[in-house]
Amino acid sequence: MKFHSFLVYFMLLSLGLFFSYAIGQTVIIKGTAKEACGKTISLKSYTDNLTFTEQLLTKTVIDSAGHFELICKISSTTLAIIHVEYYTGELYIEPNHNLTIEIKNLVFNQKIDRINYNLNPLTCYVKVLTDDKNDLNKLIQRLNINYNRFIKDNIFWMKTQRIHYKVDTFSLAMKDTFGLVNNDFFNDYLKYRLASLKLLTNYNDNRKLMLEYIYQKPILFDNVEYMTFLSNLFDNYFEDLTRPVNLSDLKVPVNTNRSSAEAMEVLGKDTLLKNEKLREIVFLKTLDVLYASSNFNKKAVVEVLRQLSNTSKFDTHKLIARNMIWQYTHFDKGFAAPDFALRNSNDSLVKLSSYKGKMVYLNFYASWCVDCIDEMELMKKLYEKYQNDVEFVSISVDRENINMVYLARDRKYKWTFLHFNNDYELLENFGVYSYPSFVLIGADGKYIQCPAVSPSGNIESVLDEILHPGENKKDKK
Repeated sequence: MKFHSFLVYFMLLSLGLFFSYAIGQTVIIKGTAKEACGKTISLKSYTDNLTFTEQLLTKTVIDSAGHFELICKISSTTLAIIHVEYYTGELYIEPNHNLTIEIKNLVFNQKIDRINYNLNPLTCYVKVLTDDKNDLNKLIQRLNINYNRFIKDNIFWMKTQRIHYKVDTFSLAMKDTFGLVNNDFFNDYLKYRLASLKLLTNYNDNRKLMLEYIYQKPILFDNVEYMTFLSNLFDNYFEDLTRPVNLSDLKVPVNTNRSSAEAMEVLGKDTLLKNEKLREIVFLKTLDVLYASSNFNKKAVVEVLRQLSNTSKFDTHKLIARNMIWQYTHFDKGFAAPDFALRNSNDSLVKLSSYKGKMVYLNFYASWCVDCIDEMELMKKLYEKYQNDVEFVSISVDRENINMVYLARDRKYKWTFLHFNNDYELLENFGVYSYPSFVLIGADGKYIQCPAVSPSGNIESVLDEILHPGENKKDKK
């Protein structure tokens, strides 16, 4: 009886340990960001290291003293991305390994907004506060400092034969420096960082690098440096006419037959790609190359990706295919626009979904942007003409919402004005990368155009064609 009870207890304990690893282990990150009091800090990770599609791990508000605490669960060593408005920083986090960090180089004012009008991510400095020299972040930082210094010192020799000796010397020095490190993730990171250096300097041709670092080796999906090397290696792998397979060999399988199985069979003619798992991840990378090529039909590439997302034997490949489809198509006509709730000039919450049943013309602007004001002056006439059929909504990206109130009042704009509440994720969700930006949403809440034609670009003709289809053509006749 006692043995039976012990056996049940042991099984339950084992089950509990299994599920704790399956769902992830807790990581606590405490830190300070004294230049960002009151702002939201987000911690994200990549769902895969080929498309770099982000997912939210956790977020919180930095308190009035500049302190914050981020708590999340992860199942393996993860490259995390910290976001504070349009500032980003990187941090490696490991299961059951808590960290204390300090974030610096954060500046928030209208001057920076004007300089960064195209919303490029600005880098903030993330410092891990630890005396442990074998901390993963410290190790990667040391390696990257040495790597970047090597590139800087040898920039003039990068494509010459002389660089090969220098690469060998540097590689030996790094292996010696980090030879005693007992961290599998870092050791793989080091290996493929040095492989990337060989690729960058034309140390070997792609086929030799493939044999040395990829062929008959484990596919390290979770190691960002491995996946970066693999991605860069196959950027132009099939453009070499001496290869058994060239990009032109994929035209019929992809463009004409739209068959992932047929394309995979063609790639299998390369003896280095006989392994199905490796061949398929290479095919996914190659489809990204094909999508950007004028020689391949974009819709055909997306159709092949849909097949892979449904039929692949490998869950990671299905995820990558879905992420690629989303990146290529999520602003296309017919996709649902994300909802939001923002405050208007009267401090009332307004939801995008409340406009269903009516077209919405969104305009993202800043009061200091001259082009934005010019476009809104043209919107006056559009509003007068289409106000019964189209809801005009201007979203201010000024830091202070009072600027929105003054602008609408002083210029006598009559349509709806909202403030973005310093939510830069909102801008990302609508593909806003510069000001002014426009989005046209149908009465069903789905995109018609994203980005949309501006007032000066003749959005009027687009609206007329939607509201009165065929009339313009009749008039011309």
